[in-house]
Amino acid sequence: MNKEILPPDEAQRIGFGFIHGKYYHGKITIDEPELVTKGAFPVYHLTGNIKMPSRSIVSRIFSSATEYTFKMQIHAIEGSILNYELR
Repeated sequence: MNKEILPPDEAQRIGFGFIHGKYYHGKITIDEPELVTKGAFPVYHLTGNIKMPSRSIVSRIFSSATEYTFKMQIHAIEGSILNYELR
C-alpha cells in the first residue's frame, strides 16, 4: 500500500476530471490546491469556478454564461473525492 501524498498537480487533475465529468459543457478553472490535515489523514482543498452557457438560444442572446463556484476535498493519499459543494 502506497502511503505517499499525491502531488498538488495530481490532486488538481483528479478534481478537474470529477467536475468536468458532471459539468462537461462548462468552462472550469481551479485554484491552486491547499494541503491540510483533517483528522487522521491529509486532505487537499480545491476551489474554483464553472461558467455554464445557457441551454436556451434566446437566453444566450440576452445573458452571458452563469457562473458557479465550487469547493472540493480530495483525500491526499488515496486520491478519492471526499465531498464537493457547488454554489
